[in-house]
Amino acid sequence: MSQPLRLTYQNSDVVFYILNKKPSFSKQQIEIMLKGETYQLQKSEGKWGTQNAEDQNSGLINAIGNMISLRYRI
Repeated sequence: MSQPLRLTYQNSDVVFYILNKKPSFSKQQIEIMLKGETYQLQKSEGKWGTQNAEDQNSGLINAIGNMISLRYRI
């Protein structure tokens, strides 16, 4: 597990962990742990999402994916 990463989303701090090794441009899937649950992020059509399209945290997941993209230059 990596170091905890922090993101401010809708005026609250969210802490999450990247579970797989360093994300890269060639592999557009990232596994994260958020609030004790594991999510598999995938980038499609420029947006980050999970396998479950009707996830209630879709805005948060997209923000986390964008943050990881900027940090690791994906």
